[in-house]
Amino acid sequence: MTTAARPTWAPAKGGNEQGGTRIFGPSQKYSSRDLAAHTTLKHRRDGQDTLEEVQKRNLREELEERERRHFSSKDKGYADDRDRRKSGQLLLEGVKREAEDRLIPRSVDADDSDIEAKSDDESDEDDDEDDAEALMAELEQIRRERAEDKLRKERLRQEEELKAKEAELIRGNPLLNNAASFSVKRRWDDDVVFKNQARGEAKAPKRFINDTIRNDFHRKFLHKYMK
Repeated sequence: MTTAARPTWAPAKGGNEQGGTRIFGPSQKYSSRDLAAHTTLKHRRDGQDTLEEVQKRNLREELEERERRHFSSKDKGYADDRDRRKSGQLLLEGVKREAEDRLIPRSVDADDSDIEAKSDDESDEDDDEDDAEALMAELEQIRRERAEDKLRKERLRQEEELKAKEAELIRGNPLLNNAASFSVKRRWDDDVVFKNQARGEAKAPKRFINDTIRNDFHRKFLHKYMK
């Protein structure tokens, strides 16, 4: 659909001499396209890579991890070579491993027995709670099964009562319980005056003669109209 015939804002403004009068003051009307838009600046929210989140991330490790996944998917021996080079570089530079990768042995003292006893008690309490929850779940299941069984028995009893009531209603109807038949034994036209009028007339059998002059239709036509 064309929009050439639709009015726009530009021709609606008019000129200085429009209508024979001069416009001395500025117009108070303005187009909707001249309104200020996007007056607020959008800021990044949590989870949208804010400045604090970017500063906490280790971009170099992420880049190396992506490169490792990319090259390992193409070449299986690349991961082994890269790990070997990385281990050699760490040995040369003397870089220590991170604290999370090292196993620090825990000092053994006299309080360890108390800690182990407390842990055993806590495990026993957890087992008791689990057993109690299992018993409650089993009890709830038994109650639900009993309720379903009760509803099923009630539904069967109602169906049996309905069937018995229907049978009683059927037996109480004399028209349905009467053994005598209500069918008519004699025809309705046994005593009429005009009956069996064409009983003695012999019906001519239909036959087919492949001749337009000697067939039965032509003979009947001649007998009716040309006799």
